[in-house]
Amino acid sequence: TDIAFSGNMCVITTKPGYASAVSVPIDSRGIPEVLGTIAGDNTILLVLREGFDKDALMDVLCELFPSIKLL
Repeated sequence: TDIAFSGNMCVITTKPGYASAVSVPIDSRGIPEVLGTIAGDNTILLVLREGFDKDALMDVLCELFPSIKLL
């Protein structure tokens, strides 16, 4: 439902109960910009590598979840 960046962190907000299901394909995709994720009920914290490319990350996330383009 939302995505926001701060420094080398990205927070993705999902519908209640969906965060874990959304984080699994992110982790299994092996996205070079992502060190890892922590998922709660409706929030995912992505820890990003230093010097990450936000546009490259968003391109991969849009491939996985096309509705991100609408945010």
